[in-house]
Amino acid sequence: MRVAHVFPTDRVAYLMRARLMRLQESGIEVAVICGDRGYVEHLRDCGLEVLPIPFAREVAPWTDMRCVWALREALRAGSFEIMHSHNPKGTLLGPFTAQWANVPLVVHTVHGFLFNENSRGLHRMAAVAAERWCAHWSDHLLFQSEADYDYAVKTRFKGPARLHWIGNGVDERRFDPERYPDARRQTRAALGFGEDDLVVGMVTRLVREKGCVEFFEMAARVAERNSRVRFLLVGIPERREQSDAIDAAEVARQFGVEERCVLLEDRQDMPELYMSMDLCVLPSYREGLPRCLLEAGAMGVAAAASDIRGCREVIVEGETGLLFPLKDVGGFAAVVERVLADEKLRAKLAQGGQFRVRERYVESLVTERVVGLYKSGLGA
Repeated sequence: MRVAHVFPTDRVAYLMRARLMRLQESGIEVAVICGDRGYVEHLRDCGLEVLPIPFAREVAPWTDMRCVWALREALRAGSFEIMHSHNPKGTLLGPFTAQWANVPLVVHTVHGFLFNENSRGLHRMAAVAAERWCAHWSDHLLFQSEADYDYAVKTRFKGPARLHWIGNGVDERRFDPERYPDARRQTRAALGFGEDDLVVGMVTRLVREKGCVEFFEMAARVAERNSRVRFLLVGIPERREQSDAIDAAEVARQFGVEERCVLLEDRQDMPELYMSMDLCVLPSYREGLPRCLLEAGAMGVAAAASDIRGCREVIVEGETGLLFPLKDVGGFAAVVERVLADEKLRAKLAQGGQFRVRERYVESLVTERVVGLYKSGLGA
């Protein structure tokens, strides 16, 4: 079985490398077709075939036309049995182009609808239209979020037999705190955090939609009242690709917290970095099923996030984390202060989150579901 996984950037593919590698371990031949942002060789080092093509994350008509043509040629030349696309730009270009290239089975993973319960007006209409366009050209739609899946079934995106919940998962072979027995002390020392510091961390793409500005505003409020708190932002920069990209260092200066924040980009030592945190936060505006909350949970770190679809699936209020109202910086700060002030609560949330991730959100389970769908879709 030969499968082309289509991503807008190699960086996104690299974040999902554990699943791609597990698919290969199950006997599937995987090729990654993607835009080149400097991670192609990293993917090849993982044993993956990589075919770079022109890809823009946002709408760019000339690049998009070149992308469609290059994707069609790559799919035809590669003799793929399945095309599996990902992420918003894959929504628009992947399934349509795969049908044009006569790929036998066209699959798309919805990592999170382009709209959510807070979307309104023309933005919502355009986003729903884009998702419906993708559904029309896809033979099967896969969903990370149960809420997105339920919505698609209820509003008849496709027949129920062609809609599938697969979830999202962390690489349990990598995100396991027992593998890093001294990581908390060593990583904190390397980052300049003291043993008594309370570290609030966020792992995200550096764009406004992920709530990065709210993170720094929260930091300013909490830092003013708590001298022990420090902040860690581990980001994936999007300066060239996204219109809502932010400069994290500049925003930190705007809110006067640059001396209390450690800002890192494109790190590979994520398990160790999570272990340096006392609390992991995600004030995002839109999510499918947020990987950072799953990773934090797997590493035994308490979590708090905006009360939106996707985050609510990972966080069971008061058991595996805490939720705060979307874009409510005051509420966000209050939740952070509550968790930092209560060591027993932090331990309870960390333990609950770790149990939930291990039971529901590991890559072995997700890969098993995807392989089963491939086989049934091809009539194997």
